[in-house]
Amino acid sequence: MMNKRFFLFLILMIGIFVRIFNLGKHSFWCDELLAISLGKHSIRWMIDYITFNDAHPPLFYAMVHFWLKLGKNEFILRILPLIFGIMCIPSSYFLGEKFKNEKTGLFLSLFISLSPPLILWSQIIKSYTLFTFLTILSFISFLNYIEKKEKIFLINLAIFNILLLYTHNLAFIVILIQILSLIILRKLDLTVLFSLLIILIFYFPWLLRIPYQIIFTLGVRRPVPIILRFPYTLFYFFLGETINPFNFKILVPIFLFYLFLIPFCLKSFWELNDEKKWILIISLFLPLILVFFPSTVPQNLIPFSIFYLLFYSLGLENLNKKSRFSLFFFLTLMPSLYFYYSNDPFQYQDASKLIPYKEIYEKIQKFEKEGDLIFTTENIDKNILAPIQWYYHGKNQIIEIENEEDFKKISDLAKNKTRFFLILDNINRFEVSERVKNFFKLNFEKIYEEKFIFNEKLLSKLKGKREYYYLVEMYIFKKKE
Repeated sequence: MMNKRFFLFLILMIGIFVRIFNLGKHSFWCDELLAISLGKHSIRWMIDYITFNDAHPPLFYAMVHFWLKLGKNEFILRILPLIFGIMCIPSSYFLGEKFKNEKTGLFLSLFISLSPPLILWSQIIKSYTLFTFLTILSFISFLNYIEKKEKIFLINLAIFNILLLYTHNLAFIVILIQILSLIILRKLDLTVLFSLLIILIFYFPWLLRIPYQIIFTLGVRRPVPIILRFPYTLFYFFLGETINPFNFKILVPIFLFYLFLIPFCLKSFWELNDEKKWILIISLFLPLILVFFPSTVPQNLIPFSIFYLLFYSLGLENLNKKSRFSLFFFLTLMPSLYFYYSNDPFQYQDASKLIPYKEIYEKIQKFEKEGDLIFTTENIDKNILAPIQWYYHGKNQIIEIENEEDFKKISDLAKNKTRFFLILDNINRFEVSERVKNFFKLNFEKIYEEKFIFNEKLLSKLKGKREYYYLVEMYIFKKKE
């Protein structure tokens, strides 16, 4: 008992450290600014906006709304997802213990503690750590109810599933896994059906808005080819998005090691009772159906990665006395974590998370003079904040450039001005940014330039191309003499 508590405490401390380290270092990412923007409005306005313009329910955004009262810097606001990310660690221990024993629980909690994607999302203002935490609690309650048939566990299960449905729209998969498991195990009785009815009643207000969110979601297309989505999702579950999928020198040995452990995992899996076998099988495979929908990205399914980590935790537990070999398995997570903390843009699959917006706009405020103009290709919206709206605190006018029709506006505004700052958003408006840059170089004299985050387009590499570009560019121009 003492050893269990000590190891669990040590695992928790490791997980807390790696999540707090550099928590406030990076500038807010675009999705974080969306969450902050929604949180700054009233709950009613937020709900109306996300109904037609977002793919997520309101619970996490409502939390951000109240969390903003504590502060508005990067460290304070990211404590919200951090809390849920930390809570995933001890709760995962109880899930693993419930599936088999203390060893499995410790291995699973260590997996969760060092999981590259869960560490990443513990430091970003998104709902994924809350989604994962509630999923773990839901399945602990589900297993308790199946074993003991006590109504308190069914009540807990209903509460967690209601919260899940208001956290993420893919949470219905959690409930579907549980229903299918009960059907196969012939345990779907009237009491369970009544609890499902209660869940439906509480969820019904948001269910009415789901068709509008589906329409919005159908308009979103992810660029990853269908044939690669399945392996990429499994890759993401274990190694996250901070190691390049083409880094074969590291990934091939890791893949072979994971392959080698599968027989140990299967042996331990067959030792489970039939109830847990079916629950684990359904939990491993049912969520992957969503991978083939064009709007699904791996992080949407990150809560279901816990079942893959559980599967391998069972295998590690089955290695018995080969503890050194077991711990070696966790070294496979280290490359992703190293590249995450070293901020290597060539390893990040989405290097936009590294853009130093705060430093960029502090530099502009240092260089600018009264009467300068600031042109940008960032999308300026009165409701949803762009990085320049959040980080720029100077007094000069900001002008958005959307297309070539704005070139005349630039010329007119420049007549009575001497200097101009130009901020190019190459992520969302690459082609426009290129044309704007050429227009400025042709008509004005460049006196300063700085470029941020040189990055390779990984999707172009799949097509046999090597394309590189800077995510953000900053220039200072003046009138030609």
